[in-house]
Amino acid sequence: MNELTTTVLLAFIGLSIGIAQPTTAFAQQSRPAAEVNGKVITEYQVNEAMKTLGVYGNDNRETFERMRERLVERTLIDQFLKSRGITAPKLLVERRMNHVEKILAQEGDPDQALENLHLTREQLRKEISLPLAWQRYVRQVLTDGQISEYFQQHQQELDGTKRTVSQIFLKLPRDASESEVEVALRKLRNSSQTVGKNGVSFADVARRMSEAPTAKQGGLIGTFAFTGQMPKQIVEVAFQTPEGEMSEPFRSVYGVHLLKVDKVIPGQLTPEDARPQILEHFDKQLWQETVKRLKAEGNISYSELP
Repeated sequence: MNELTTTVLLAFIGLSIGIAQPTTAFAQQSRPAAEVNGKVITEYQVNEAMKTLGVYGNDNRETFERMRERLVERTLIDQFLKSRGITAPKLLVERRMNHVEKILAQEGDPDQALENLHLTREQLRKEISLPLAWQRYVRQVLTDGQISEYFQQHQQELDGTKRTVSQIFLKLPRDASESEVEVALRKLRNSSQTVGKNGVSFADVARRMSEAPTAKQGGLIGTFAFTGQMPKQIVEVAFQTPEGEMSEPFRSVYGVHLLKVDKVIPGQLTPEDARPQILEHFDKQLWQETVKRLKAEGNISYSELP
């Protein structure tokens, strides 16, 4: 199976191959890595999950431990859902299975592709079912009031509001020293103090000192919503900065930035329109909270690594 197809497939089913039990021959040869309320997670399962990241063997201790922990968490959630009788919607499972079969067919032989992943179709069905069952649980426990409250707290991030933003940017190498970063940040702070004095505009300063390609346009980056192609760090700072004002200078992997929000264009989306994004947020939050509680209540042990 080629790397791209493997990546797409495992992303689609949730990268959870470690929960499915391997074939008997493999299981007999593998040592326990952890035990979760009586359910054993083997080293084989952890290593198979690691292979999807291009890492082989448990000699990479940090990666092994991180993947083992991920499988412990997924096992806890699987047990939790089963204890409450929450299962994945059968229709959605079949749709996912059909989609995965199409991905596998791209390899020419779906059975061989599954064998390369050490999965049977029954195991594949179980892996597909877990995230769908979790989504069903989240929708059961989440109230309209919680959705409405979250929308109000993050309205501009969710209602399609757009911001027109300009920047002054100074390049820095990724391994720049703290003193180099501070010098660059100080330059931006000093430049921000000249804006508005003697008729000097933000655009004037950007044209003079910004090292980004947008300098010729007075630093104008463009207009964007909270979700999109713009780097997350720039978006977050832009949406925290009031209209007509400048941000504090900040560091990114590219260098240092000073933003100015030129215009705010109000969005028109409703809480119902934003429901998928809100559910995604609570999906992650409830997962983390549930795992934390289950770890505290459960019986979990980890085998010492060789």
